[in-house]
Amino acid sequence: MNTASRPGSPAGLRDANRRRVLDAVRSAGAPTQAEIAVTTGLAPATVSNIVRDLGATGVLVAGDEVRAGRRVRAVRLVRGAGLVAGIDFGHRHVRVALADVADPTAAAGHPAPPQRAELRADLADGHGVADGLDTAAGLLDEALGRAGIDRAALRGAVVGLPAPLDLATGAVGASGVLPGWVGVPLAGRVSEHLGVPSSVDNDATLGTLAEQRWGALRGIDDGIFLKLSDGVGAGLVLGGALYRGPDGTAGEIGHVVVDPGDRFAAVCRCGHRGCLETVVSTRTVTAMLAPLLGAPPTVAEVVARARDGYAPASRILADTGHHVGVALAGLCTVLTPRRIVVGGELAQAGDLLLAPLHAALAAAALPGTTRTAEVVVAELAEHAPVLGALALALDRCAA
Repeated sequence: MNTASRPGSPAGLRDANRRRVLDAVRSAGAPTQAEIAVTTGLAPATVSNIVRDLGATGVLVAGDEVRAGRRVRAVRLVRGAGLVAGIDFGHRHVRVALADVADPTAAAGHPAPPQRAELRADLADGHGVADGLDTAAGLLDEALGRAGIDRAALRGAVVGLPAPLDLATGAVGASGVLPGWVGVPLAGRVSEHLGVPSSVDNDATLGTLAEQRWGALRGIDDGIFLKLSDGVGAGLVLGGALYRGPDGTAGEIGHVVVDPGDRFAAVCRCGHRGCLETVVSTRTVTAMLAPLLGAPPTVAEVVARARDGYAPASRILADTGHHVGVALAGLCTVLTPRRIVVGGELAQAGDLLLAPLHAALAAAALPGTTRTAEVVVAELAEHAPVLGALALALDRCAA
């Protein structure tokens, strides 16, 4: 199964309408079809057709009941309709989360995500596809076992990867941080390995979706989600919709050149020199302190030392924030976002990172374009990509 249908296409419009109906039912509990039409703005005939289709897939059920002396036809989620899985791969970890298809908290705008379980495991540096998927499948079985749910109840899964993806095949692009996965057509491979219909997507895009649905981008029509980890990526919300670009690779801010320098500028894994990722990735940040400390610290240790007044750690985080702000300035000048949400491992630095980021952003962007732009830490922290995978998996139950 491929990534989501293109917005604006007939299939994309159909899927969006089904998600709107499903969200309306999740939010209201047991609305009538007329109430769903009012809530969604869809024509009554469209609602009726969608309810019928989702009834055939076992997600919704419509039945007669009496309310205030009147017989009405109410629409409900089918309890026991199954579960979906979200899987997030990083350079050195994998997370697996489960959610109920019929969970009312899955509705957009709900203050908390519909997470039923989440497990995490470390992966070897440079791991390959087979090892990664084996570990994910093991975590999935463990999560289902803890929940007391049979594997047969799993309806689908979405996998997030820190890499650009070919929308047609789901193959990982060469500039991803998972060298052992490059060129593999993952859409079919994941489905075969997990035994359920599956799709793949970029982790920053999924983090954006999660923050838009349950986190710091709720109600924001124009915003940016920035993931600062081993890899650096961004997701864009424009006009209230997630923007992927024509080939699905929009948001690769990690490969914006911020330090063209000369032949001494760092070479990025994409082949260019001076990309943002070469100066702000977690690996770069921690490596900078290794000569002073005798070994690379963790990001949490860098932050703790900075808060304790250790000047080298404070300077590294400040420089990191500055570089990110400079890279974001061009985007802000063009897009004028209302909110910039910083996620990933480096988000735990908080104001140590955000204050210099905001200062650089204000200095480098066109005056006025950042006046209304908030810069905040992601509400869902490191869980955003796996929750975004859950969100997309839940949406696919309506497709």
